[in-house]
Amino acid sequence: MIAIDPFHVAQLANKAVGDVRRRVTHELRHRRGRATDPEYTIKGALLHGPCRLSKKRRDQILTTLAELGGEAGFAIGFAIGAVWRAKNLLLDLLALSPTRTGVATTRTDIDSALTRFLEYCATTGATVPEIVTLAETISEWRNEIAAALLHGLSNAAAEDVNRLIKLVYRSAFGLTNVANQQRRARRAASRSTRKDWLRPATDYTLTA
Repeated sequence: MIAIDPFHVAQLANKAVGDVRRRVTHELRHRRGRATDPEYTIKGALLHGPCRLSKKRRDQILTTLAELGGEAGFAIGFAIGAVWRAKNLLLDLLALSPTRTGVATTRTDIDSALTRFLEYCATTGATVPEIVTLAETISEWRNEIAAALLHGLSNAAAEDVNRLIKLVYRSAFGLTNVANQQRRARRAASRSTRKDWLRPATDYTLTA
């Protein structure tokens, strides 16, 4: 069975949001985005999931998109808003994983959430090229995504270990000794479980 890690699916959706924002900024201002641009001020909020977004930040997004629509026509604010809503629909699909809900999901629930996402992309988001590309990719890998959600599969633990190992290599500015490199990587990666299997060589317990 082949399964796709939900993390990489969410990462693909966030990439689509960033691509749309950069494209419409260039079309509107003929340059890269700056901190003073309205769409740049909501850059981080657009990447947050629906459950992590406060009402204040959500209102900020909607207000900014409305102002963009008035400034440069309906298309600019619409494009960013459309890809943002498409991303949220995709995150709703990923939220069905039993690792998040604690309850086993069904293929019917997955199909319903996936259908809502694809229908939105085929109707409201059909005029945004990045949304079309995202929908085509998700549709092509829909079975593998469903397999990961049904069984609660994820390689998050392996990704976490890889992150720690890369930090060790960066902090050392490179290691020329392979054995030392492996030792430092194992020590960093086993930090959370080391106390369970590593015991001191000498018992210093004092008795009265």
